Amino acid sequence: MPVMGYGSKGKIMKICDYIVMTGTACALATVMQGFAQTDEPEDLDESSIVEMVEQVIEQDAASGERGFDLLVRAISVRGAAEVKHPDTDVWAPMQKNKAYPLGSVFRTGRGGSAVAVFSGSESVQMLENTEIVLLASKDNPKGRGVHLVKGRIKTFLKDNLLEGLFSVETPNASCENMAGRADFYLTEEKEHERLQIATITGSIRVEGPQYTIGALRAANTVSVLTARDRSLSHLTGEKGDYQITLDNEGDTPVVYDMSPKAVVKIWREVAPISGKMVVSTLVVSPAGKARHRISFVVGRGDIFKSGNAADDESEQEAELPVLIQAPGKEKTPANQVPVEEADDAFAEDESLEE
Repeated sequence: MPVMGYGSKGKIMKICDYIVMTGTACALATVMQGFAQTDEPEDLDESSIVEMVEQVIEQDAASGERGFDLLVRAISVRGAAEVKHPDTDVWAPMQKNKAYPLGSVFRTGRGGSAVAVFSGSESVQMLENTEIVLLASKDNPKGRGVHLVKGRIKTFLKDNLLEGLFSVETPNASCENMAGRADFYLTEEKEHERLQIATITGSIRVEGPQYTIGALRAANTVSVLTARDRSLSHLTGEKGDYQITLDNEGDTPVVYDMSPKAVVKIWREVAPISGKMVVSTLVVSPAGKARHRISFVVGRGDIFKSGNAADDESEQEAELPVLIQAPGKEKTPANQVPVEEADDAFAEDESLEE
């Protein structure tokens, strides 16, 4: 078989880079299959091999089945931008057009920005003062994602990207089944963390403790304020209409229609005796009226209360956690499960077991 000359060196290197960077053996396997099916392998010169592999590359790209690259390439690097490899604690300047392994940490400083490219059609833009971790999907080895530590990112994905292939994780929320374009902004406010999720095209499934948003679609925006100790989650509808599912430890969870200025508040408190977590949820309409209250003990489906709140409640009462007695009020708020009552129920249950 003729020896490959330097005239095709550029093409050969391009093909090798493709095979290595994409992590797919389809091109190589097709070439080997071509050799196996040829009676006289010596008749296959270098131009035939190059043409065969380039056809596979073109078919792969056209079918959209190439998937994600094994490495993540950094492009459009501007200003202060650094990277930390998964096997070291040393930060180094991010290099343009260089590919980095999964597990690497990208961060930008003031005035810095960069784009992390996961494939030919999926990328994440980092704005200034942002930090992300490059991830493989925990549920799908073919999937990819990022853990947003802080700052702002914009995702650019195919509008028809299959479910389970890309996600954005944050300390207190998981955004999965992503497709299309979206904007994520994670900031710290004193003792709280604020996450704003804006869907531009496509859809996103958002899941947090005791709540799930099945699909944020185009032009939907939600803001989630979470206490550092997770004792409070405060969700506010910013733009668009969508549904939120609220846990209640019952057979049928509560589904509420969110719209601009609608609010869902979730309080969490550990009962001092039983050590079980008591959760109380309050749904407030865009006009500030309490619409629904839920109280339950995590892991105890037999201890929960759920129902519609009175329409004539004052805004001040609506602002109070369900687990906390209003100052100066002698009666227990509707649908309340006090911590003491939960402890009594646990104590009674334990005595029966004995």
